[in-house]
Amino acid sequence: MKNFCPECGVKLEKDYRFCPNCGSQLKQGQENAEKDNSVSSEIPEEKTAKIYCKNCGEENDITNTICSSCGIKLGNTGSKLKQQKKSTGSKKNVNTKSYKNEAKRKPESGNKKLDTRMFLTIVAGVLIIAAIIVISSGVLNKPAVSEGNINQDNSSSPSVDLNSINKINEFESQLKNNPNDNELRLQLAHLQNDAGFYTKAITNYKKYLEANPKDADARIDMGVCYYNLRDYPTAIDEMKEALKYEPKHQIGNLNLGIVNLAAGNLEKSKEWLEKAVAINPNSEAGKRAEELLKSHENNGGN
Repeated sequence: MKNFCPECGVKLEKDYRFCPNCGSQLKQGQENAEKDNSVSSEIPEEKTAKIYCKNCGEENDITNTICSSCGIKLGNTGSKLKQQKKSTGSKKNVNTKSYKNEAKRKPESGNKKLDTRMFLTIVAGVLIIAAIIVISSGVLNKPAVSEGNINQDNSSSPSVDLNSINKINEFESQLKNNPNDNELRLQLAHLQNDAGFYTKAITNYKKYLEANPKDADARIDMGVCYYNLRDYPTAIDEMKEALKYEPKHQIGNLNLGIVNLAAGNLEKSKEWLEKAVAINPNSEAGKRAEELLKSHENNGGN
C-alpha cells in the first residue's frame, strides 16, 4: 500500500515520522490513512459512487471537490452521479511523487488541460504572503550570532531545513538500536534544538548530561532550549550550573545576561554582560555583550 503525506501529497517511500518534502509530522496521519483504507476496502465496489478526474484519471470519492492525486478541481462537482463500477485498465497510471512533478506532467490526449494562469496566480499569491510574513517578523534584521549563543529576539520560530528533518529521523532510528551512544544522542539534541524541537532536545540533553555532567557546552545549549520555551528560571539555573565547571565560558556569561534581561532582572543582566566583556572584549560574544551594555546605558538602566 502506498502512503502519501496528508499535507503536501508526496509519496512516502519509507516510514518517516516527518515528511521529507514539507516537514509535517506523519506517523499518526499514516496510521489513520491505513485504517481508512482498511475500512473502505470492505465496501463493495458496486455500491460505491466514484468520480474520475478528467486530468489524471484518479478515482475520487463522490464528496471530493479536488482531485486527491493531482489537485485539480473536479469538473462534475455538485452534480448527481450514477454509481460507477471499476473496470480493469480504466484508471491511468499516474506519478504522484509530488505536486510539482504532477503540475509539469503533460496531459494525456482527451483530458482537460491544467489552467496554467490559475496555477501561476496561486503561486504568486503564496510567495507574496510568505514575503510579508518574513518582513513583518523581522527575520531579515536579525544579527548573526555564534553557535550556542541566544538570539535575543525569539519571537519567530526557526525555519526547518528538510535535510535536518531527514537527519533527525536517521539519528532517532540509529539511537533506538544503540541507546547508549551518548555522542549520537548529543548530535541529535543539537539538531532538534536547531530545528525548534526544544522539548525533545531537552530530553536528549538531560540523558547525555547524566553521563557527562561537566560538559558546560551541552548544559548551556540545554539552557538555550529552556530560554526559547520562556522558562527563564530553569534556563538561568542550568547556565549557572555550567559555569561552575567553566567560569570563563564567554557565551555562557553572555547568555546569562540575555536571559536575565528577558526575565526583567536588569541588574543581574548587567553583571553577567560585564563578565562576558571582561573575558574577551574583541570576540564576537564580547562585542555583543558590549552592545547590550550600551543599550542599558542609553535606556537609563531600564
